[in-house]
Amino acid sequence: MLSHAVIMKGPRDLGMDSVGLISPKDGDIVVKVTHSGISTGTEKLFWSGEMPPFPGMGYPLVPGYEARGEVIESKGAPNFKVGDVVFVPGSNCYAGAHGLFGAASNFIVTAANRAIKIDRNLEEEGALLALA
Repeated sequence: MLSHAVIMKGPRDLGMDSVGLISPKDGDIVVKVTHSGISTGTEKLFWSGEMPPFPGMGYPLVPGYEARGEVIESKGAPNFKVGDVVFVPGSNCYAGAHGLFGAASNFIVTAANRAIKIDRNLEEEGALLALA
């Protein structure tokens, strides 16, 4: 599966592109992202190239943090069904790109036990659940 995503190819090199997603496995859900949070600290450091190294980081990178979206596939995840609206604390689900928290993408794949059902009416506020 492909997703359209924000891709940071390196410092000061930001654009939109297609990126592959890992295949969902048993216990995963696929979410169509409607809203994603950003971090003006972490992502600014990635943008400038000043991010101190840590395990799992690198370019190309799909930025974005928490997400609000709708379940479009539930693979062996009995607590979720297609159409459920969820909060997801980011995902690292990309083939050929780092994600870390990467939710600035049309679609993400994540373990169902990382998602929380939320009220459909939360809209963009649904991506802020981690701050509550």
